[in-house]
Amino acid sequence: MPHGLRTTAVARLRLAAQGLLPLGSAGDLLAPAADPAAAVRRMGALQSQDLQSGLLAIGLRTRTCAASEVAGALANGSIVRTWTMRGTLFTVAAEDARTFVGLAHERVMRAASSRHRNLGISEEDVAVVRKVAEDRLAGGVGLTRAELFEAFEAAGQPSGAQRGIHLISILSHRMVLVQGPLRGRQQEFRLADEWLPPGPGLAGDDALEHLAERYIASHGPVDERDFAWWIGQPVGRVRGPFRAAASRAAAAEHAGRTLFCSQEVAALAGSRTGARAVAAVPGFDELAIGYPDRSVAIPDPYLQRLVPGTNGLFKAMVTVGGRAVGTWTKGGRPTAPRVEPELFEDLGPAASAALARAVARIESYWAG
Repeated sequence: MPHGLRTTAVARLRLAAQGLLPLGSAGDLLAPAADPAAAVRRMGALQSQDLQSGLLAIGLRTRTCAASEVAGALANGSIVRTWTMRGTLFTVAAEDARTFVGLAHERVMRAASSRHRNLGISEEDVAVVRKVAEDRLAGGVGLTRAELFEAFEAAGQPSGAQRGIHLISILSHRMVLVQGPLRGRQQEFRLADEWLPPGPGLAGDDALEHLAERYIASHGPVDERDFAWWIGQPVGRVRGPFRAAASRAAAAEHAGRTLFCSQEVAALAGSRTGARAVAAVPGFDELAIGYPDRSVAIPDPYLQRLVPGTNGLFKAMVTVGGRAVGTWTKGGRPTAPRVEPELFEDLGPAASAALARAVARIESYWAG
């Protein structure tokens, strides 16, 4: 790999690492995954606070890209959605859920403690809703958020003013609940001990090294600061495990930083692979928000158009070579949705044709 990487090279290498290159444009290890569970496992975790965007992000990283297949992976329990790092909802492989939540729960709950006090949530209240959830969900039963809130209210636990969602978050961080199958456009909550594979998951440095290796492979080129932000831990806490994982990766310099990626991604650095690849990704996609510095994926002149007012709400992106060149919205009819791009610059004939294929891929996902 070249010693020094330009920003455009980092962007296209990240596009490759995330499995977003067109099928056949890179080696098998960098091709879109065979199925949704493999895509999620490869990525480690995909931010999914917006459910439909999160599901599309998974579909776009699979070969067939069908909504029904992503729904099937939630239904069969191979992937789950829950609060993992940074107090945010992510979709993870079922076997990784305990590892992610185990690392995150103490810091997240400590940060939320004052909010819980303001909402009048005590340990006694948590014990009440835990028993309600365990009684109502036992035996493979699933309930939506609204149904859980109704059950909490019946037990004397108010769910308004965000109290209910904080109670659910507490139960999720204690590995009582996970989100599983879809019911319409909602997800059902299931008991974690019934729905997840048995076993405690990894902990401590073992967990951090395992997830750092996954992050380097799926998001690289990255460094320890990127990983610390993504996993929601102090840099000093992750430094040793990250360096252990990075010792098996390829390294290059960018803007005075040493970045690491998989050997397969590094092999593309000296070529033009992905330089004109077009990808359309949903809002809150890992391509933009999987890193603390979004300037690689979003050029500074376009930041306000993709994150208006820098309010944390990321619009869906059209990218060329892993860098944003526009946004897109969902239009058309409910029964025949369409992707409606808004470009910030002219793409030229070849990239325009590639955009048409990217649009068709999303519309095929919705149809499937």
